[in-house]
This record gives sequence, structure tokens and C-alpha cells, in this order.
Amino acid sequence: MSENDHFRELLGIKVVEVKDGYAKMSMTIAKEHTNIHGFTHGGIIFSLADCAFAELTNFGSTKAVAVQVSINFIRPTQAGDTLTAEATRASEGKTFSICNISVSKENKIVALFTGLAYKIPSSIDQ
Repeated sequence: MSENDHFRELLGIKVVEVKDGYAKMSMTIAKEHTNIHGFTHGGIIFSLADCAFAELTNFGSTKAVAVQVSINFIRPTQAGDTLTAEATRASEGKTFSICNISVSKENKIVALFTGLAYKIPSSIDQ
């Protein structure tokens, strides 16, 4: 899926590892990624977590879309910091999967993201 994610490329998010049930991505925060306080914009952290969520839920031939997500911001980061998002599947059913994504800097968690994904049936695949 990575080669088609133009938004991920625009933000400078790099794929570190993707396998069944796991995805890891990283990015280095640039000045352009910061808010008026000089901290990393919440939308950037959300996007990093969401990209890891997308890689995890669309692994292999599965096609999925987010139905509901939430994020908790725990500590600030700033330009020059490298953030890593690690996504794991918490539960998987026939139609839905629940995933947990932690975003960290130097092994300290900066945000926790939870996502519910809907698996698109091949009968309505486009």
C-alpha cells in the first residue's frame, strides 16, 4: 500500500516495517510540522498514527477503511524530534478490526491512538 500513499510521502513519513498484525513508521519533525507554540501540530502526530493504522489494516490483499478513531496526546514534541508509530492489531473479526497505535519519541510515548477499521468486502471492491 505504501507506494500509493501520496499524503504520507508529502509529510515525510517513512515505512520502517510492515507485517501481518504489525506496522511501524517514523518521521522527523520539521519546522513546518509545528504549531504556534513551537510544538508538533496534533494533526501531524495524528497523521503519523493514521498512516501506521492504514498500513496495518490494509496488509496483503485486505482493503479497509477507518470507521472510528481516537487519539490522546500525552507529551509535546518539537522540530528535530524523530517520532515512531507502532501499530498492533488488538482484535480481528470477519468485518472489523481494532488496532492500537502508540507514537513515541526516544521510547517515551507521546500519543496513543485507537482505531476501528471496516474490511471492504471484495463484492463491493472497486
